Amino acid sequence: MKRTVQFLTSALALVAVAAPAHSLNITADLFSALSAGLIESSARPNRAILPRGADLVISTIDKRIVEAFGKAWRRSGNGSLPLEGVVLILRMADGGYSGREMGSTNEHKKFTFRWHPATIAIVHTHPNASDPKPQDEDITVADRYNVPVFTITSRGMYVYDPGSRKVGKVMSNLDWLDVSNWRRGLFAKQ
Repeated sequence: MKRTVQFLTSALALVAVAAPAHSLNITADLFSALSAGLIESSARPNRAILPRGADLVISTIDKRIVEAFGKAWRRSGNGSLPLEGVVLILRMADGGYSGREMGSTNEHKKFTFRWHPATIAIVHTHPNASDPKPQDEDITVADRYNVPVFTITSRGMYVYDPGSRKVGKVMSNLDWLDVSNWRRGLFAKQ
């Protein structure tokens, strides 16, 4: 960061010397802003990094969203049917988050739904007999819309995060159905 500011400061100094006087005020203002930015960044070197991607989504999960997971899970016959349930996690206009359970279709091992622009994550069931982790089609959708895709199964909850391009386990077994696990933050990082 310091080298970037030093480089920009040097470049601005050269521009200020070569530029007509009326642009000096703009350059001086920009120089002041860059200096203030450097002072601000050095004053708070260890500030917390805000969660993004899957970590952000996990931090939003509350009782209502877990209830939507449960509804989708029941639609899939608790993982015993080849039908999938889907929950979209949405960022609401008031800044809160909501889990929208998307109903059911008669599609075999897939679910077609209408994209909602406030979607920050897609959560869907995988049949118990299938691989519990997000698969190729899940990863394609996550990459296309740049949102994490979570899978919920009897063997746990998994996530593919397009930001890190990694698949990880969030919780084991059916722990994702217990809202108290979300409050305690019992997440398995893999």
